[in-house]
Amino acid sequence: MKKLTLSLLFVTAGLISLFAGNSVFSYYGSPYQYYGNDMYSMGMGDAGATDIFRNNTGYANPAQFNTSKQSLFSTGMLFGYTKYQSDVNGTQKFTDNSMDFPFFSMSIPVRNQRFGFQFNSFSSGLDKNQIAIDSLGITEKQSMDRYMYRADLIYSYNIKRLHLGASANYYFGHDTRTFEQTGSYGVFNTKEKLENAYKNPTFTLGAIQAFDKLSIGAYFTMPVTLKGDQIRSSIHEVEPAVDYEHKLPAMISGGFTYLPTPQLKISTDLNYEQWSDTNCNYDDSWRLAVGIAREPQKSAARKKIMDLPMRVGASYRTLAFKGPNDSSIDEYSASCGISVPLKKENNCIDLGFKFTNRGNLSNNNLQDTSYMLLLGFTGFDFLTKQADRTAPRYIPEAEVLAE
Repeated sequence: MKKLTLSLLFVTAGLISLFAGNSVFSYYGSPYQYYGNDMYSMGMGDAGATDIFRNNTGYANPAQFNTSKQSLFSTGMLFGYTKYQSDVNGTQKFTDNSMDFPFFSMSIPVRNQRFGFQFNSFSSGLDKNQIAIDSLGITEKQSMDRYMYRADLIYSYNIKRLHLGASANYYFGHDTRTFEQTGSYGVFNTKEKLENAYKNPTFTLGAIQAFDKLSIGAYFTMPVTLKGDQIRSSIHEVEPAVDYEHKLPAMISGGFTYLPTPQLKISTDLNYEQWSDTNCNYDDSWRLAVGIAREPQKSAARKKIMDLPMRVGASYRTLAFKGPNDSSIDEYSASCGISVPLKKENNCIDLGFKFTNRGNLSNNNLQDTSYMLLLGFTGFDFLTKQADRTAPRYIPEAEVLAE
């Protein structure tokens, strides 16, 4: 069982690099962004960076300290459908299936400390389109392939109710654009590609203060300039690589989690990114997420669905880049979820549904809407599990001494 679980975790981690978020706005920027929360929080409006009242496996805030004495592993997937709409060249609609492996994380306890690792598809944008000009016998194809990944090494320390943390963050990614035109003219066919690759590290500092029914926290990620190469190529030649830079802004985030009753929980996250410092054509971006969870008391048997932890939430986000005609782009999302505990302690499966709408036809002439199912796995400790001491052992009998 250990080998099977270990294989599943590493296979899932490997698949993260194969998928990312799709959007009709991908040509303008990176529409999809991951905010470091686990699948539980994603089903709660993607809020919960300060939720220390459970085994939280989201480490956007490196101060996130799990009270469990076991190692925790977590991963998940989102799969469903995305509907694209456009009014740029007449009304057009298209629906496509999509899948995303947003993250893989692990956390290992050492007394009052925890060491962690998280890998995620931080931001992305994928899109392809094709236009046929029948009168000229020409077909044009364009594609955008934009990925950025982030790997974190995390350290957190617990001083009574004060949780402090720091993480080293390493970003790497690429931005590839292609254009192809084919027709009945043969020699006039063309294909061009622009490839940008970049990488560099930065770091994040965070803190969470806990009380009996309240936790308040914040974290700050330093700005960074990612550096790499840019290569232009066509059907005729490949140009020499030149230096390329991609700037990421500072991120300031804060929030709280409150327990009005022992079985009810409210979480709020606020994220702010100073994109105007990196690009004069960008605006500062912010996101507000609010979630509510119902956590029934733990019992030996959960026979009814109402005995399971449930949650619901929503978020609103302004994108930094502009859409068609220099229009601002808004995104809103709603989600719900449920947790199914497994037999072994700290092991559970998180199920949920997420609806996201980005942009609108009246302001942006473009819009995409996604309907995604959430599936997450948490627990599966194979590092700190105690040894099995149930095997029969020989116990010598006491010797009776004569007088």
